[in-house]
Parts: sequence; C-alpha cells; structure tokens
Amino acid sequence: MPHDDVPSGALAPYRVLDLTTHGWWLCGRLLADLGADVLQLEAPGGDPGRRLGPFAAGRHGDPDASLAWWFANRGKRTAQLDLDDPAGRERLLELVAGADVLIESWGPGGLAARGLDAAALHARNPALVITSLSPFGLDGPHAHHRGPDLVVVARSGFAWLSGEPDRAPNRVGEPQAYPLAAVEAAVHTLMALHHVRRSGAGQQVDVAAVAAVARCTMNACEFKVLEGRELVRSGSLVAYSPLRPRQLYRCADGEVVFMAAVGPLGGEGLERVRRWAAEAGFDVPAAFAGLDVHDPAVWAPLAAAGKVAETVAAIEATAEVAFAGRTKKELYREAVANRYLLAPVQTAADLLVDRQLDARGYWDRLEVPGVGAVTFPGPFARPSATPLRRDGAVPTLADGAAPDAARWARPRTAPPPGAEPADQDPMAGVKVLDLSWVGVGPLTARYLADYGATVLRLDHGVRADVLRVNPPFAGGFGINRSQFYADFNASKLGVGIDLANPAGRELVLRLAAWADVVVESFTPRTLRGLGLDYEQLRAVNPSLVMLSTCMQGQTGPNANYRGFGQLMGAITGFYSVIGWPDRPTMTYGAYTDFMAQRFCATALLAALDHQRRTGEGQHIDVSQLECSIHLLGPAVLDAAANAVVAGRHGNRDGTGRTVPHGIYRCRSVAEGIEGERWLALVCEDDAQWAALVAAMGAPAWAADPALATVEGRRAAQDRIDEELAAWCAPLDVDELVERLQPRVAAGSVTPPDGLHDDPQFRHLGYFVPLEHPVMGVQRYNGMQARLTRTPGRPRKAAPCVGEDTLFVLEELLGCDGDEVAAYLESGALQIELG
Repeated sequence: MPHDDVPSGALAPYRVLDLTTHGWWLCGRLLADLGADVLQLEAPGGDPGRRLGPFAAGRHGDPDASLAWWFANRGKRTAQLDLDDPAGRERLLELVAGADVLIESWGPGGLAARGLDAAALHARNPALVITSLSPFGLDGPHAHHRGPDLVVVARSGFAWLSGEPDRAPNRVGEPQAYPLAAVEAAVHTLMALHHVRRSGAGQQVDVAAVAAVARCTMNACEFKVLEGRELVRSGSLVAYSPLRPRQLYRCADGEVVFMAAVGPLGGEGLERVRRWAAEAGFDVPAAFAGLDVHDPAVWAPLAAAGKVAETVAAIEATAEVAFAGRTKKELYREAVANRYLLAPVQTAADLLVDRQLDARGYWDRLEVPGVGAVTFPGPFARPSATPLRRDGAVPTLADGAAPDAARWARPRTAPPPGAEPADQDPMAGVKVLDLSWVGVGPLTARYLADYGATVLRLDHGVRADVLRVNPPFAGGFGINRSQFYADFNASKLGVGIDLANPAGRELVLRLAAWADVVVESFTPRTLRGLGLDYEQLRAVNPSLVMLSTCMQGQTGPNANYRGFGQLMGAITGFYSVIGWPDRPTMTYGAYTDFMAQRFCATALLAALDHQRRTGEGQHIDVSQLECSIHLLGPAVLDAAANAVVAGRHGNRDGTGRTVPHGIYRCRSVAEGIEGERWLALVCEDDAQWAALVAAMGAPAWAADPALATVEGRRAAQDRIDEELAAWCAPLDVDELVERLQPRVAAGSVTPPDGLHDDPQFRHLGYFVPLEHPVMGVQRYNGMQARLTRTPGRPRKAAPCVGEDTLFVLEELLGCDGDEVAAYLESGALQIELG
C-alpha cells in the first residue's frame, strides 16, 4: 500500500523505482502525478542532469535550480545510491523486493554491466515490471548507436518531413524524442502492470525512442508504395493533399495557421476570409470570389477543369490580406466564436496568459526552495474520481538521504486467486466502445485493442470518419481504401450505427451498458446534444470509464473550439520553436495528436486499474492543449520563471551545450528533393569532437586547438557548419554513419518509406503486414515498445464500414432476429459497405 504521505490517486497502491537519467525522467513523473510513490534514485552528489540548463535566474549551474529537473521530477521522492558499489547494488535489490516498477535508461547492457539484469531483478521480485528506455531499443544492429534528440528524430522519418524545401530538414527546437518515448513508456508500463494484476508475472518493457517518434509521421510511411510518391518537407503546405494548400500566414503580430477547408468544416471560415479581405479594399480574385465554399464536392469539377492551382492561389492571396491587419488574439477569438479552422502561433509566454488555461485553473503555483512561487504546467488529464496530484514538490539534493528499504518492506507480490496464464494479454476481456473520430481517440483505443481488448469502432458511411476520404489509398479512392484510416483503427471491430437516428442512439446506450470503456473525441456539445454524454451513459452503466478528449477540454470559454492537430501545434507553441529566425515553418501533419494519444492512454489505463480494484467508474477529460504543453515543459518554465521565451534556431542546440549540432547534405541518390540525402550530426562532448576530427582525417581547420572545447566551437559555429557541409557533400550518407557510429552521434535523415528497409526497424518488427478485405495485404505501424512476456501487436486489419455490425448485435448484445430486423428497418444500421 502507499505511504501515508502520498495522496490517493488511481495508481496509489504502486511503488516505482526511477533510475532514469536526463531526458527520460517524464515517465516516472506521470506515474507520480497519477498517485504512485516514485523514488528517483540519483548518483552520489546528485544526477548530472541537475547541472544542465536552463536554470532559474541567477543560479546557473546550481543542481537545485535546473528547470528541466523541476519540471520532470516534481512529485517524486529522491535518494542517492552508488550503484557502482556492491553495497549500493544490494540496497537497490532490497528496494526492488518491495517495488512494482523499475524504470531505467542505461541503454543496452547497462543493467547487466552492474549485475542487475532482468533475471537478477526478477529473482528478487518475480512480479516486477522493468521499463527500459533507450534511443534505438535494447538489441538489434543499431542498438549501441549514439542517439541524441537530433539523430533519433532524423532516423525516425520525422525530420525528413519537416521544414522548408529549400533548406535542410528541420527538427522541433526543444528536444522531443526522449520525452515522447517517456510518455510512451508510461502507457506500456501500465499495460504490464495490468498483466501483473491478472497473472502475478512481471516482465521487461523495451521502449525505443526512434519508434515512438516514427509514429509521428502519421500517414507518410505508405505513400510511396500505395501512390508512387515519397512525401517530402514542404513547409506549411499540406504535403499529402493533392491541393497542397498553404496553412501558415503572417498576421499583425506574428503568425496564424488557417486550414482552407470547404463544406461544413471550413466553409464559414473561408467566407469570413473573403469578407475581411474585401473590407481591407482587396479585389478578391474571381477564382475565389465565385467559389461555393459550402459545397464539399466543389473541388471535383475544378480538378476536371484544371483550375485547382488557380483557385488555391486565389485563396492564399486573399488570406494574406485578410490576416495581415489583425492580431493573433483578435483572429483567435473570432475563430473560437465562429468555429473557424484557425489558430494563433503562440509562444510559451502566450500560453501563460491563455484565457482557456486560466479559466480551467490549469497552472500550478508551487513553492520552490530558494526561489519562491513558480508557475508549472498543470494536470495532463482530469479524471473525475481520481484527480491527478497537483501539489508534488520539487526534490532537492538535501532531500536525497540514503533510501530506507524498510519503508518499502512488504511480502513479494503473489499471483491473485485464480490467476490467469502468464501469457494472457493484458487487456483480454476488456470491452471498449470507440465513438471517436480522426486521430487521438482512435489511436488511444487502438492501444487497448492491440493488447487484447474487444474494441467496437462505431462508424457510418453517410457520416464517415474524415480519414476515410484522406490518402494514401490502396487501389484508388474509396471509403474502405484509405490506409490512413486503416492504420489508426487496426485490431478493431467495425459497427455501422447512425447517431442521428433515434434507434441508433438507443443502440449506443445498449453498447455503453455492455462496455467497460467508452472513448469519444467530439466537442463537448456534440454528445450532449445527442443525449449520449457521460451522465447519460453512466445512468446505464455506473462503473463505466469514459474518456473524452478534444482540442481544449470539456469546460471553459474555448471548450467548443474544433480543429485538428495541425492547429493545436500552433496553439501549444510548437510552431514557435521550429524553423529559422528568418523563416517560420510547421511540423508535418497533426503533431500534437501523437502526444495526446499517449497521455490519453496513460490516464485511461490508470482509471481502468482503479476500476478493476474498486469497481468505480469515472469520466476523464483530456484537453489536447493541456497535455501537449508537457512536451515543452522546461521552455514553459523558462518563460514563467525567467521571462525567457524560446524561439527558432534551425537545427542548432539552443542551449549551446553541443556543437556541432546540425543536418548536412550528402551525395544525392537521384534528381530532385526525393533523391536528397542528409546526415544528422551531433558532438555531445569534446571526446566526440576529437573522434569526428579523426574520422575526417584531421584537416587543418578542424585540428585548430581553439575548437577542442565546446566554448571554442560555440564561437565558431558558422565556420564549422560551412566546413562540415563541404565535407559531407560528396560522400554517401550510409558510409558516413558507418564511419562515425558509435564514436560520434550521427544518423541519416531517413525518408518514411525508408523505414521499411531500416535494419533496426526490421529488428524491432515495427511494421506488421495484415490482410484487409478490400485493400489486400498492407503494412501497419506496430508497437513503439516490446513487452517480453505479452507483446502487443496489431491483430487484424481495420474494419470496413459496418463490417461487424451483425456479429456485434447478435453475438455481443444477444439481439434476436426480430430486434436486428427492427434496427435495420429503422435505418439506424449499416451492414458492410463494399
């Protein structure tokens, strides 16, 4: 049971030993937020990551003033332990005997080198979950490669897609790979804990950061094989759309993102753009002035007439004028009030005064010793029955006395009565109704399906998920031919129900009574208007766990803001830290969707654990805005504590700790941007610089003693970048990587399609072929982590619309023939659509 000084929460029964190092700390922080007792074990004198900035003003180098430490370790307890000493290792094993989870980031062989491999740890505690985080996984041909953020992002396919076509591929300026992997690790750690509760058997969780980032490539990996074109970086253009509309525009005090969608989603916004431009005296081009923006089918005749490019150009020219004289705040308020697909590119400073975050009481004010009150990002989720901890203190060096194993003393976890087989899937028997659409909700539900849950994906051909009409398509356009939709909805059963039909809504209530979990991702008023909100569903199933995830949460002045991850990437601040000082840009696709899915799954699995132990259901409110901010946590703290606002600096390390830190063009393999090849290169310390100099043959410029230290290299960054660009230009990127790794952190900027042939991705078994009834055998994104005993996997291809409707009604709900006939006659059902 938890210690008396640890507040209750969904994970209150659990104890976690956190041995992770700088960059990976966030996994344990999320478990602590959810109520677990997390003990961060530091090396004697404190974790070296404490001495990495940014720091609180006036305290540079102070191990108690690191903002990264503050952000990712608040709510944990800390202790110092020398694991290079036999006595320290024995003390750790004493702690292991009473722990539920051990998290570590020592890399391949790191545990074994200290006599603490999985076998040794499980000998002390067979029920222990061991979660290991590393750049490329614990084994495989590239497992021992060095992988700082830039190299991992390059190797994942994500950098290939991001940036401007006339410049190098680009990364997000604040490190993302390790924090993304840390949240991914929280998901799979909780999966393994669910398995322990059922079987009593522990296992190891192997999380590869490169796979976690690869998931953020969204729909890009299959374009080459299905549509014959490799997606490439295209700035703020929608790379996967045949229209290729621009999304990023200047306004009076910064930038906004605007999605030029026609029909019900975006017609009103386009209408307003025309009006604003006309009011500014602009003569709207005829191609846009006469466009019926409310007709979702308007592009087909334009394509037939060869007028798409002209029309898109007219929209973009008009939007430039419409936005130029208005501020971000003015445009944002208009978008919220009228549901336009528009978002301001906010900075960390803008977030601190965001009215939605203020109205929801998002920010936490914590007293930090020696500093005073500091504003911290608040909860990543809001469960109604088991709120997240918000008062967790920042552990100081003085708090880190030797750990007291006696405080954790308890009997070794034994299998529960009637324990299930040790290879039983963690989610076997869990019943899920997936009412969500597009990205975050479906991806969250897919986690459960991939680990054995029965997930019913509600969809209907008349009101189909918009991903069904987005590329890439297998065999041409078709509502059942989108691999975009299919990849997000693998492992699920498809149920065709029309929510606009009263009989359809009645059927959803019956399914809610059957389910353990409901997932939905509409704006708050949608299900409320249909009589299918949490209160209505709880009335038929009091123990139900319901996850509601939308752009900005279930309450507040912006609650009904609608949009996609492309817009949320602007609002949350990510587009303010990608690009160059003279050139803003965007990440590829709906970037924040791939953060939110992980936070949603973490909160949902914790609530399910609580439900299994207590029978209590609850409603979980996840705002994509609120959870995504956690991937910019240190930058937000820097703005709050120091009034320092992070900006754009290309691919350089904004902290200046690592030089060189860039992406350099190598010898192309074919003409055009698709044939370009690039090398991501980072010297993390002076030793790696010396190794790089040797690998280059010690040219005179590099042998300059002034460059032997990071301080000297920092003063000569421009010169170093020029020389490295000249050195790389005639060379093959793969040969360079082989020459440099593992002495120097380097990696190719891999195209998404190239991941299929990447030796490490092949070793991880990341892509999984599945046979779809219409599309045939296609490749699906697999798991971002490997569990040694109960690995998750995509189990079946995504369903066609209504594919499993009759099976669900007859076999799962027990409807007889007359009931099924009545539902069919009402028009509420859709049977498989070919």
